[in-house]
This record gives sequence, C-alpha cells and structure tokens, in this order.
Amino acid sequence: MTISNAYFDRFQTQKYRAKNPIKRGLIRRFVATLHELFQAESAPKSVLEIGVGEGFLSGHLSSIHPDIEFSGVDINQQDLDLLSAKFPQIRGYCADVYDLSSLPGNYDLVICAEVLEHVEVPERALEQMIKLGPKRLILTVPHEPWFMLSNLAMGKNVTRLGNDIEHVNHFTVGSFRRLLSSKLELSKVTTSYPWILASGRPKAPPVGAG
Repeated sequence: MTISNAYFDRFQTQKYRAKNPIKRGLIRRFVATLHELFQAESAPKSVLEIGVGEGFLSGHLSSIHPDIEFSGVDINQQDLDLLSAKFPQIRGYCADVYDLSSLPGNYDLVICAEVLEHVEVPERALEQMIKLGPKRLILTVPHEPWFMLSNLAMGKNVTRLGNDIEHVNHFTVGSFRRLLSSKLELSKVTTSYPWILASGRPKAPPVGAG
C-alpha cells in the first residue's frame, strides 16, 4: 500500500510535513523495504515499536495488518497523545529506551526505526530490547556518510557538514552489523537510501548462562 500525501500531512513532525516529493519518495521506499522485512517470516501477532513518536510507521503498518496488535513506546508524552488521537488501536507507553522494564514484553516483533543514532550508548538500548523477549527485531538507522551528504545536497545542516544536531552515532553498514551481531542472529541487512535496515533474532544464551 503506497503512502499517500494526505497521510504525510496528518503528522506534525517536520520530516513528514516537508512537501519535497523526492524526500517523500525516499520515505515511501524505506517503509516499503521495512514492510518486506516485516513480511519475510511468519506474521507476528504482536508488535512493539521503539520510538513510535506520532505513529507514522506503526499507523501505516496497522492499517495494512488490522489483525495484529500494535504497541509503541516513546519518551515524549506529547507525541504519545498525538499517537492516541490518530491511532487509538495502538497502545502507547511512555518510557526511556534505557529502561523498558515497565512494558509487558514477549512481543513477536520489536521495531526500532531511527532511534539508535540518537542514544549515547546504543548497546545498552539494544540490551533493553532483548530483555523484552521478542522473537524477532527490525532495526534501522541512517546510512552514513550518505545521510549527511544528502542533507548537504538539500542545503540542510550545512554548518555541521550535514549532521543532524541530535545524531550522536553515525553508522556504516559494517559498524551497524557489528553492533547488532553482538546480540542478534542477523537474517538480513539491507539499505534503502539513505538508511540501513536489519532483521534478526536474539541469540540464544550460552549453555549454562543464568
């Protein structure tokens, strides 16, 4: 299902409200690639999105898959209020990615899109996701240096050489794979310019652990 311009316009987040057709085209292609990963294995019955925000991604996916139970967590309560208003079918939780212990857990799928570039210790955030006991995870980050170069090409963040001020981590395909491989058995790592997407399952604990 192609994301309509009317759907983009429902959101207050600047990157979705931007009318640039090229930018919207890239976001559409990214979401389509993520949806391919979503459908690559047996359909989940429950999905949690980390950093759900206003619900752009989960709102779209839940409209395609109405029989799946969607939840989302975000640190910003204002965004969660907007999420609830737009998508009452998505259960929202307010929590920090460094402490997800208040969430029910045991989700079939955890999605973490465009979050790990924002956190000082992505390894710690990844550990929290694993503790939720998901069967599978899909994670995405900006693909550097192409993300910053794209910003520069659009005249954005020029004084910071294209870097978004809130991005504290910068991942290549190799560095993202190394981060995730410490905790996940990766089934696929792919790109959708200018993002990296990966899917995998938590590694089984070592024999005798715990």
